[in-house]
Amino acid sequence: WLKGRNRTGAGRNVPSMARVRARASLKGFSLLGLAAAVCAFFFGSPVECFAMLQPSEAAPQETPEMSRFRVGDRVKARVPMRISHHGRGYFNEGGGYGVPEHQRDEEEEAEERERLPQVVEGGSEGYVVGILPAGEWANRPPGWNGPARPGVMVNWDDDTYPIDVAEEMFLTPIEEESLSRLHITARKLKWRKPNN
Repeated sequence: WLKGRNRTGAGRNVPSMARVRARASLKGFSLLGLAAAVCAFFFGSPVECFAMLQPSEAAPQETPEMSRFRVGDRVKARVPMRISHHGRGYFNEGGGYGVPEHQRDEEEEAEERERLPQVVEGGSEGYVVGILPAGEWANRPPGWNGPARPGVMVNWDDDTYPIDVAEEMFLTPIEEESLSRLHITARKLKWRKPNN
């Protein structure tokens, strides 16, 4: 008596999943054909209509360059720049966060904070040691506002300045042999065929 019935008790009228999928894809193709016919009627031919949907210069499809600087480039500060974390740099070097209050000396820390440089002087030179991409905007230094943009982490030659993140517009590349160019040259020499 169970012949022709499934376990739920329904008869053979229940469509199989293969039929449902075939009907859905048939509906999709019919909608696509209808769209092509409408484009052909209004714009001349469906080829011209769908050519408008191709990527253009107005809507680039490739990922933008992360930064115009590369790790190892030598840079110079165009203008004086404020050092983040009140002179302690991007990593808040010596800030004492996470240290229990009873183990900190507030007066000594205040004196030390007054001795720290607050500004990187214009013309200071250093090396790029990291890039903070625009996608990591949540990790930006305190005081940065506005739209997401990349930051350039610089290790300054002057030892009194800590490692800090600077905006690209405040830095100028120095036209010397940068570490990234030296690395590329060394790789090319490594794979060069020996002359016989």
